[in-house]
Amino acid sequence: MKTGSFFIAALALLLLAGCATTSVNMWVQRPAEINLHDFPQIAVGDIQTTFHPRSHAYDIREAFTAKLLKSDYFDAVLDRDYLESILLEHYVAWSGEVDDSAAWQLGELLGASALVHGRITKDEYREDLSHKESTRKDKQGNPYQVTEYTRKGEYWLKVNVRVIDTRTSEILGLKELSAYHNSSDSAENKEPGPIDVEHLYQLCLGDITTQFIRLVAPWRQAVQSDYERDKKYLPELDLARKHIINGRTGTALSLLEQATGKEDVPAKSRARAYYDLGLLQTYLGDFDNALANLRAAHQLVPQSKRYKQAIQICLDEQYRARLLEEQLR
Repeated sequence: MKTGSFFIAALALLLLAGCATTSVNMWVQRPAEINLHDFPQIAVGDIQTTFHPRSHAYDIREAFTAKLLKSDYFDAVLDRDYLESILLEHYVAWSGEVDDSAAWQLGELLGASALVHGRITKDEYREDLSHKESTRKDKQGNPYQVTEYTRKGEYWLKVNVRVIDTRTSEILGLKELSAYHNSSDSAENKEPGPIDVEHLYQLCLGDITTQFIRLVAPWRQAVQSDYERDKKYLPELDLARKHIINGRTGTALSLLEQATGKEDVPAKSRARAYYDLGLLQTYLGDFDNALANLRAAHQLVPQSKRYKQAIQICLDEQYRARLLEEQLR
């Protein structure tokens, strides 16, 4: 009985090792939530606030501007200081705010432009100091009482952002950007040190800025994809994965295409080759061939949830790619 049990266990381990999946990260470009293809210029206006410190509104405005410049998507990024200067020069009755009310004035001066402005709706830090009594034992096993203090800090930052067509004052996009971060520290028989509030705020600011740029400009995302392996029948699957990791996708495609053509392997092994090939083609943007290969994998192994899910992922990626093409043409 022991010999038989060991054999079954060893066989299971071999199967797992031979047919495991391996995750690979690939970078793909994503479309913005708003299509601003028809707007060669984008202007960053006022971020208003009733919270303290009011300098956070300035921080957000500057972070938005810097992120837009780094994205290199627009022909021109106009900051608030520039907008103020041209409005002061041309409009004596300007209200002083760069928001919806100034949109038509900017439209006359700038032409086709998108204006970004917003309002901080939450800028809040909370801190709590708690304690609890507990019994510990020293090295000799003698009990003793300790008081454990815990300090926890939480930061919330929310900004409502509007994107407006300066020619028509039409709202192109409206979204609440929200971020939350916390930090805690503990100490025995004394209060822990202070929380770094500025660090929490900067983390929230970074999250808000990332959400903003994804709203208005195409962005890059690392996508984790699970490639299958088959060491017994198709060791080239593992070799192809290594080529993918090293950026040699052309070589990987050739290996996988050869693997799908092997007739003297089990259907499940061929399905793995079709799946890996279709997955790679998905993230290279070759959607028609990707769908054909993923469906071939699913036809060979109809009960596979992974293959069925991969087909849907490919369709979703194809849809995103069409949106991206509209924004980049």
